[in-house]
Amino acid sequence: MLSAVFAALFGFSLLPGRVPLCLVFARRISGGITPDGAEEYCRRLTWVWFAILICTTAIAATDWRFSFATPAIVALTFLVEGRIRRKRFSVTFHTSGSTGGPKTIVKTFESLAKETAMHRDHYLKAWGGAEKPVFLATVEESHMYGTLWRVMLPKALGCRADLETIVSPEQLVAKMKECAKVFLVTTPSFLSRFAAYASQYDVPGNAVEITTSGAMLSDHVSKAAKRIFGVEPRQIYGSTETGGIASRRGDGLWETFDPVKVSVEEGRLLVRSPFSFRKSYLMGDGVEMDSSGRRFRLLGRMDRLVKINEERVNLAEMEEKVVALGFRECALAVIEGERGPMLGAVLAGVPRSVLEMRKLLLPVFPKGTVPKRWRFVGSLPRNAQGKVVHSEIVKCLTVLN
Repeated sequence: MLSAVFAALFGFSLLPGRVPLCLVFARRISGGITPDGAEEYCRRLTWVWFAILICTTAIAATDWRFSFATPAIVALTFLVEGRIRRKRFSVTFHTSGSTGGPKTIVKTFESLAKETAMHRDHYLKAWGGAEKPVFLATVEESHMYGTLWRVMLPKALGCRADLETIVSPEQLVAKMKECAKVFLVTTPSFLSRFAAYASQYDVPGNAVEITTSGAMLSDHVSKAAKRIFGVEPRQIYGSTETGGIASRRGDGLWETFDPVKVSVEEGRLLVRSPFSFRKSYLMGDGVEMDSSGRRFRLLGRMDRLVKINEERVNLAEMEEKVVALGFRECALAVIEGERGPMLGAVLAGVPRSVLEMRKLLLPVFPKGTVPKRWRFVGSLPRNAQGKVVHSEIVKCLTVLN
C-alpha cells in the first residue's frame, strides 16, 4: 500500500509542468543549488523510482509474501544510486602543497552547495533589496576558493561574474570602472601588491565586499585595503579538506560559521563540518579558544614551531619581526647545515651586506638561532592561491654556494 502511494507521488511529479520529486529533494538537501546536468539526472531518477515502486506494488499484490522484499529492493536502489551520484557529481581538487606535497581531495557537490548556500544567505540578508554587484576575481576557478566564490556564489546570488581572471592592479581598476558595484574575490598577496602602488591608481569607491583567502592577511594590508577600496576585506579561514571554517575582518578573533563545530585537541583546531570531506579533521594550526567556544585566535602552524640549538622558535612570529625591520616579505625555513639544522631566510627587499644583516637580526632572534643563510628576491615564490611555497623557499636557500 505504501509503495503505491509513493509511486503515485513520483508519477504525479513527472507530469508536464511539474518538478520531478527527486529534483525537489536535491534542491532541499543542497540549499537550492544544483550542478549542471542535475535536472535531467533527477528526472531520470524519478522515472527509475516510479518504475521500481510500481513493480514492487504489482508483485506484492499477486503474493503478499513478496511485500517483505520491498524494503530490501528500496535499500539496494539507494546504495547503487548513491554511488553513481557521488561519482558523477563529485568535484576533485588538488591542494596547494605550500607546506608539503600536494594532495588530491574529492568533495561531494552537496558539501560545496551547502557552503555556497550559507554564504548566499549571509549576503542576501546583508544586502536586502540593494543592487547586486558584479563579481571580479584574481583567483583561478580550478581551486576550491575560486570554485565557491567566483563560480558558485555569484550564480546562487543571481549576480554577474566577470569571466576574466584579473592579474594586475591596472586591470582591476579598469574593470571596476566598468561596473556600478563590485564584489572582489582575491588573495592577500594581490592586496599586498596593490597596496604597495595604490597611489598610482584612481580607484573608484564602488566595492561592496572584498573576500580573501588562501593565506593570512596582515593587519597593515587589511587597513590599507580599507583606505583604498572603502571596505575592509572579509577573511575566510579554512582549507580544501574542511571547506570554510570561520571569518573575520581586521586582526580580531575568528568567528566560526554556524554549521561548523570546533574544539581544541592537542593544542590544534579540531573541525567537524558539513563542508568537510571527513566527519572530523585536525588542522595543523595551533589555536587559543575564547569562553564562547565559537571564536578563536590562530597561533600559527604547529609545524612552524622548531628547535634550533636547543631554542624553540616560532617561525611565523620571527617572520613578522623581520618584516618590521623594513623588508617587504620574509620566509624562514629550517635547512641542514654542516653542524646540524639551521635557519635560512628568503627576503623581499633591498639587498643588505652580511655584516648589516647580522647587526639587524642578532637583537631579534634568540641566541644561537640567527639565520645562517639568506637570499634576496624580488618577491617570495607563491602559488596561484597566494600561498608561499615551502619547497621553493628551501630550494632558494639550498642552491646557494
